[in-house]
Amino acid sequence: MIRSESTIFSPYFRVIMGVKIVIIDDELSARVTLRKLILNYCPEAEILGQASSVHSAISFLESNKVDIVFLDVQMQDGTGFDVLDRLGRIDFNVIFTTAYDEFAVKAFRYNAIDYLLKPINPDELILAFNKANEKATPQQVTRQINNLIKTTSEQNFDRITFPTSNGMIFTYIQNILRLESCGNYSFVFFKNGDRILTPQNLKYFEEILPSPHFFRLHQSFIVNTSFVEKTIKDEGDFVVMSDTVKVPLARRRKEEFSKLMSSSIKTKE
Repeated sequence: MIRSESTIFSPYFRVIMGVKIVIIDDELSARVTLRKLILNYCPEAEILGQASSVHSAISFLESNKVDIVFLDVQMQDGTGFDVLDRLGRIDFNVIFTTAYDEFAVKAFRYNAIDYLLKPINPDELILAFNKANEKATPQQVTRQINNLIKTTSEQNFDRITFPTSNGMIFTYIQNILRLESCGNYSFVFFKNGDRILTPQNLKYFEEILPSPHFFRLHQSFIVNTSFVEKTIKDEGDFVVMSDTVKVPLARRRKEEFSKLMSSSIKTKE
């Protein structure tokens, strides 16, 4: 017998032993749709149950061991962020589900948190599910979540998370010197001389890093304008960074960049 939709239930789920999942969403139709998608496209999934409120979600997560939580952003009695904030510990991976919310999506991207936009695309579900199974250590996931909660509560995008082959890098955006394209990946250079390779392309960072502090000089380069020292001509136009590296300045971006830097100088004065 199925219990009330206001509480957790699991008896009618077809159970496939494997990755333990809970679905948290206050809309019945959304839970039903996501359940069908998971069972059809994620055969390793074992759906333990579902919750329809912040209160019932916390109750379930405090008493059950799960691997992945599909968590709606907006619910009638609060948000998915409230669920995570009120838990004593976070030892599971999270995939947020949401109707388009510009602020939430930006927060997810800054903290390298997986999310799915409703209506959920099966291919994106498979990708997020597989990525969640390959997440970093529980300590790193906890730090991601804590940074996300801090970002959303303060509405401050001053920190960013970079996934790498060795785990997660957490840093302030002011520490980023420049980014360089490497196919579907990007090299990130920091002012202390460190360099990492992260699995997002340059367009991804162009969309989320704050303008005008970060500017795409060229199809292969984004720079932090705070570290620009000068421009030079050397068989083309270049920008010299504080670490003496020369970065090419595309002809079509030259005028916009000049206006940006002139405006920045005037503002400082």
